[in-house]
Amino acid sequence: MKKSLLYSLMAVLSVGAFTSCNDDEDQFTDTRVTHYAIIELLGDEEVVLQAGEDWTDPGVKATIGDQDVTDRVVVTGHADANEGGINSLTYTVTNDDGFSASAYRTVYVYDKNNFQSAYDAASKYGTRAYSGNPVSIVKVKGNVYHISDALGGFYAFGRYPSYLGADWYWADGYLLGATYPFSLGAFIRLNDDNTVEVLQYDDWYFGTDLPEQLSGSYDPATGTISLEYDFGAPFSVTLTK
Repeated sequence: MKKSLLYSLMAVLSVGAFTSCNDDEDQFTDTRVTHYAIIELLGDEEVVLQAGEDWTDPGVKATIGDQDVTDRVVVTGHADANEGGINSLTYTVTNDDGFSASAYRTVYVYDKNNFQSAYDAASKYGTRAYSGNPVSIVKVKGNVYHISDALGGFYAFGRYPSYLGADWYWADGYLLGATYPFSLGAFIRLNDDNTVEVLQYDDWYFGTDLPEQLSGSYDPATGTISLEYDFGAPFSVTLTK
């Protein structure tokens, strides 16, 4: 009697084991096909404008398989051709299985008549000098502004550009998403006599090791900003439009 009960129990367990195996097999024989989204950027990846210049975002084209799904693209970020500064646009489309594809565009707007603008920075510290680095200044309130890098991109774009990583972008004049925050953002004030004063630095990679500002000036006629610091040695930054 006990042997018969034992054999019956073994048979039930065997059937359960085979059923479980079949369930696993079913998982590996899923015949669904996923068509991934493909997104194509129309126009240039980087756009350089003068404030007020006529510009319309050319957008993107998105497809999933042979279906045009451009109307499903979601755009984040903003770029106003009438507003000086640097901003990024991100275009994203997602397929029915939740897989997404994205494309990116950066828009640089130089405003020769305003302090708020995109700038090209040249910076020098000791024997090292870099030029052509992007810097954005945007208005916060009144005569207070935010500068994306008070050091003119010396570390972020000059000395350590590889540490920016692949996911950095511009948003409202801020440089965000870098692997290491080597840009030293700051709140600055443009005084009535066109002197430029650093009010407060943002957090950055080197912590509390911050430069002491010695002077700052803005020339409205040329749109040039000059900044001088003591950073254990003279550190100079020149911003031009």
